[in-house]
Amino acid sequence: MSDSGSTEAPIAAPSWRAPEVPIPVDVTPSELPRRRRLGWTPPPKRGLVPLRPIPFGAVLGAPFRLQRRAPRTTLGPALVISLATTTLAALLTWGLTVGPQAALDAAYYQDYLLAQNLLGTLGVIGGFVPLVLALTGNALLAGAVVVAASRAVLAERVSFRGLRWRLQGRTGRLVAWTVVVFLLTAGTLVLASLLPLTLAVSSSAGAGFAFAVGFLEAIAILLVGGYLAGRVGFTSHAIALEGLGVAGALARSWRLTRRAGWRLFGAQLLIWIVVGLAAAVLTQPISWALDLGVGLVFPTGATQAQGEIYAAARTVILTAVTAIVGAFGLVMQSVCAALLYLDQRMRVEGLDLALARYVDERQRGISVADPFPGGGAG
Repeated sequence: MSDSGSTEAPIAAPSWRAPEVPIPVDVTPSELPRRRRLGWTPPPKRGLVPLRPIPFGAVLGAPFRLQRRAPRTTLGPALVISLATTTLAALLTWGLTVGPQAALDAAYYQDYLLAQNLLGTLGVIGGFVPLVLALTGNALLAGAVVVAASRAVLAERVSFRGLRWRLQGRTGRLVAWTVVVFLLTAGTLVLASLLPLTLAVSSSAGAGFAFAVGFLEAIAILLVGGYLAGRVGFTSHAIALEGLGVAGALARSWRLTRRAGWRLFGAQLLIWIVVGLAAAVLTQPISWALDLGVGLVFPTGATQAQGEIYAAARTVILTAVTAIVGAFGLVMQSVCAALLYLDQRMRVEGLDLALARYVDERQRGISVADPFPGGGAG
């Protein structure tokens, strides 16, 4: 009995049930289970960098994480390219400096001064040969690295086989662009060397004039060439990720970097300086140790034949060490350039929104188009 004296039994409240969600008519049968599943979905995995415009500090730190995640698709090709370019640079430098040294022994005094000026100028020119080959190797490696970096941004890993599939039909265009880069950089070095070489052999005091002219030429090439490199530096990335031809990728890079050429040039220059300083810190102590080691190997003095053998062994060891260190440097430069390319697309085209949507819908099990379709997809 209730407090009011009524003898009626209390009315039970109806049990609560979740409302049924109507299924859209236009969905395909394969999407029905996915649309009806309304349970909790875990957050997507974190990618290489956050899906927003990438700060420069994150660009500098990303190469080390990517090398740990995908060493076969980044460090492997870089090691092959670095070994080839380092060996070729050592041979060309030897041909420009060590080879003509024998001509000084049989020369008269006046001819000796002119030959010495010429040899010194050739030595300075030979110091730029590794830079030409490094730019060439970087253009070739950029295509492979940007594929690995783009998948890592989406929290995915790409195998070496997957890398080949994604570059299917695009490798030839990457090689063609690499040849263009080599011809442009090597041609620039040859043309810039003509005037200093002419001044070096003009008189016994021509070495000073050659150095002054070469220094001014280097400054001009750094500014003009660096700006142009910043504008067309995304050509390899456009070929590898967007499947464009060489001409189309050049135009695409030029449009994408509008009003950003100097900023990209400054970023790339800083990256090259950091990589160069790190390589010097790692290789120079080994060079000093090898120079001091000749006294330990030959404590009573080395004969001419022993000295030549030791010098050859020293060159081989330094070339191998330089190639290994250079491989890490190439990966760092290529990954930073790939992230700068993605960052520029985020700032100009809103690529970060498309990537975030792709990651979110992929995590919820909804099929969505790949933002970076591979060459084997069509």
